[in-house]
Amino acid sequence: MLTDYCSLITDKAMTLKEQLIKEIEQTPDTLLTQLLDFLLFIKERHTEIEITEEEQANIIASESAYQAGDYLTLEEYEATQG
Repeated sequence: MLTDYCSLITDKAMTLKEQLIKEIEQTPDTLLTQLLDFLLFIKERHTEIEITEEEQANIIASESAYQAGDYLTLEEYEATQG
């Protein structure tokens, strides 16, 4: 019981990265391939959904313009196209 408590205190003092490393070190080799695949999948997914600062600025500017009523209706847009 005391060792569990000491372990809990130690775990709270560890950084997230240290906790991950500790868990990886305790993971059986048979699971490490799956763990690596999962981590790479998560990283790739995160990279795919990241947007640049320029894209973020454009989104914010577009939202602000829309909220201010600065946009064309479909009819107005079609009139400028034809």
